Amino acid sequence: MLPPHAFFQSPSRFGFLILLLNPLSLSQAADRYVSKTGSDNNLGTLASPWKTIGKAAGAAVAGDVINIRGNGGNYSERVTVNNRDGTAALPIIFQTYPGDPMVVLDLTGTVPPAGVSAVFTITNSDYVTLRNLEIRNYKTSGTDAVQRGQIPVGIYIVGNGNGVAVRNCKVHDIWQSCATAFDAGNGFGIAVYGNNATAVNNLVLDGNEIYDLRTGSSESVALNGNVTNFTVTNNIVHDCNNIGIDFIGFEGTNGNAALDQARQGTCANNLVYNIDSKFNPAYGGNFTTGGDNSTRSAPGIYVDGGKDIVIERNRVYACNFALSLGSEAAAKVTSNVTARNNIFNHCHVGGIVLGGSDAADNGGASNCAISNNTIYGNDTVGYGGGQIALQNNLTGITIRRNLITTTASFAQLILKDNLTGTFAAGAIDWNYFRTNPGSSLEFIWNNTAYSTFAAWKSASSQDLNSTFGTSSLGLTNNNPTSTAPSTDFTLTATSVLRNIGDSASLPFTPAVGEKDYPGLSRVASQRVDIGADEYHTPYQSWLDLYFGLPDGGTSAGTGDDPDRDGLKNLFEYSQGTIPTKPDVNLAPTSSMVGGKLRYTYRKAAPELTYTVQQNPTLSGTWTTVSNTTSPEQTDGQGNYWRDFPTTSTRGFYRLKVTQP
Repeated sequence: MLPPHAFFQSPSRFGFLILLLNPLSLSQAADRYVSKTGSDNNLGTLASPWKTIGKAAGAAVAGDVINIRGNGGNYSERVTVNNRDGTAALPIIFQTYPGDPMVVLDLTGTVPPAGVSAVFTITNSDYVTLRNLEIRNYKTSGTDAVQRGQIPVGIYIVGNGNGVAVRNCKVHDIWQSCATAFDAGNGFGIAVYGNNATAVNNLVLDGNEIYDLRTGSSESVALNGNVTNFTVTNNIVHDCNNIGIDFIGFEGTNGNAALDQARQGTCANNLVYNIDSKFNPAYGGNFTTGGDNSTRSAPGIYVDGGKDIVIERNRVYACNFALSLGSEAAAKVTSNVTARNNIFNHCHVGGIVLGGSDAADNGGASNCAISNNTIYGNDTVGYGGGQIALQNNLTGITIRRNLITTTASFAQLILKDNLTGTFAAGAIDWNYFRTNPGSSLEFIWNNTAYSTFAAWKSASSQDLNSTFGTSSLGLTNNNPTSTAPSTDFTLTATSVLRNIGDSASLPFTPAVGEKDYPGLSRVASQRVDIGADEYHTPYQSWLDLYFGLPDGGTSAGTGDDPDRDGLKNLFEYSQGTIPTKPDVNLAPTSSMVGGKLRYTYRKAAPELTYTVQQNPTLSGTWTTVSNTTSPEQTDGQGNYWRDFPTTSTRGFYRLKVTQP
């Protein structure tokens, strides 16, 4: 169902006397400065800045911080960092000067040359960081034949390199404008191409926004070839006319087939939306007039031949598909990919697509796990992609503990409309399926459709421990048909999804470091929930925050006092204090106010029961102070108190905190 996207071949990849005469020699790491009012004949200091970023790029050494002034207008240059190495301790950093408006590299009016060209290129360099830069308006123009050979890129990382990072940058309006013919042209927002025997290793793409791209047959963010140990995190990718984030293998980017796969990486906490190929000329559109829904083939997140990748805690909505795992190379597979704790909702044609669209011309996917995702309301255009589509050449796939639901009147859930691939019995299990009451169901297994859940289970030997229902799921979202980011898919205390994702005899064990979509422990109340969210009571969330143990454990018991300040954990929770930091000074206190004894405390956890008690002797019986005797008062800022008249009789007061 995914037409092949094109690939391109990446481009290959006197001191002592000067030191005496120039104590500011660039062999010494320092802060450097670039300003529109500077000169490249200057020293590169704050008082004497360079004029171009390119000057700094050609002179940078390990430890240099290139501070680019953002208060003098946009920069119109293309920048290349070539064979410039920082170290882990002394990276080379290009950044907006702190306090200035974000630096803008704007290529309006610059025509890309033939081949691959980028606004910012990093070639064969280690530990180079781009931070807080905006890159925009690099667009092809002219005849379609010319544009077809031009490949504009926002940020291009190519060859080899260790520790390259792009953080908190904006990349937008990078356009391949060729308007005719399938495979008309290519463009990228961020492209990472490992075409060297040495990998692009330890790459970080974090906190960036990539949007308003026309990429033709290519991708908004692409990691291709010999790219290893990467983290793609906290990015926002939106409003692009082809694939959002893509991890690619088997395109021939690297001449060594054994190295020609993006691998061993993490894709986490990204937000991807409005990825739609309908108006893309590579899929039959012309930018203003779109093809039909069969041309909408762009996933928000795609692994096309990559391997050993964890995809977790991402939100993907209003894309053609949410997630695709497969390979466009015949007889090749995406392998060892885990997609867990993601929210995939309201995508146009379908939710998750696994395998190749053609049995012979495409490869497939092997040993991949789809676990604890919320797959909600996809196929909004009614094309027939369902919530999960099982395409060709699949082996070793597991689909477990997912919420799979749609509000459509014709509810297409899991669809396997082919005879290829193999599934072990029970590979699909412990899921929860939900449709509206009265909806017509469709499951497809080995090209045969089934209209009841019972028939599906019998034919497929799957989902024997799964649940089908039509009642409320008990989610906190008020508008389940909305695609907006504010739509909330967290569970309420009464959700039917709680504690049913495994059995007491065979409990689920999370992977090391695995968290649910909000970032809390994957198991609470001893059993795992179904879907991306794990329900935590407020107290469990608090225990998880400080101990990572929502159900208690070493130092995390209700009566434990790990910081030895005399306040036990439940009491620390009730007062809003920190259980791992001595802060007894923030405990309830007494003072004399207007001739009365005032006992002051907090109610940081409103679900708890707070009782003020008194006792004439510490060895006697504690009795509850009534509101009639001493009314509870508050300042509306979280502080509460009771006033007691002073007498000659000795007495003691305390705050008792209990869980309901």
